[in-house]
Amino acid sequence: MEVHPRLIVMLCLIASCYGGFIQSEHPQLAFCEADFVIRAHIDSGPETEGNYFVFKITIKEIFKGLSLGRQGKAFGLLETEFKTKLYSPDGSTSDKVTGPFGIRTGVEYLLFGDILHGGRLFTKFSFLREDWRTVTPRKKANLRGYYEAGCRQCQIRPCGESDLECRKKLPGCDKRATQTPYLYQWTLLSRCWKQFEHCEVDATGLQCYWNETRESKRCKERNSLPLPFRGNSYDA
Repeated sequence: MEVHPRLIVMLCLIASCYGGFIQSEHPQLAFCEADFVIRAHIDSGPETEGNYFVFKITIKEIFKGLSLGRQGKAFGLLETEFKTKLYSPDGSTSDKVTGPFGIRTGVEYLLFGDILHGGRLFTKFSFLREDWRTVTPRKKANLRGYYEAGCRQCQIRPCGESDLECRKKLPGCDKRATQTPYLYQWTLLSRCWKQFEHCEVDATGLQCYWNETRESKRCKERNSLPLPFRGNSYDA
């Protein structure tokens, strides 16, 4: 039986989506909204603890959100290993991170999540995660500074009328969150934007824009994106 190439591509996209590799949102937006972002090795688990499945992890690097002892907010590579627990939904929910497309023991991940009462780290299936081996050098650079600066200064998504804190930030990057076509959002064409671009303040200091890096330009050329998707003209 002959399998149509388009069907193969679609099945790969679905598998990638379930594996946490394709997300509808840009990783910088996920970074802004997460309580914590870390690089961690999954040592063991899951074990049941109340209504949670719990993994034992070793945190290797902190990009956002954690306090260690009296250091205040920690950031960057850790000089000593920091072992802790990672909580996730139990097996009765659809957002569990166990199973063939979930978190695997022995793998090092880039993890996004919430901080629960008592300082417990929590993640679920729909939160962004990525095998650290597949994180690009550009994304690593973004995680180590550019994402945080953009979150602090720019509107990454449209602001609600009552969100005064968001409205204090500079506009420009928020348009893409509502204008990106559905097919661009959910296909491999969005990889160039998500993997290689970040939102930052422009030279005027009056607005923000998506910085189209050299890697993003090369990615778009390889994928032969039509003109509306090329460069910052799409955000105008």
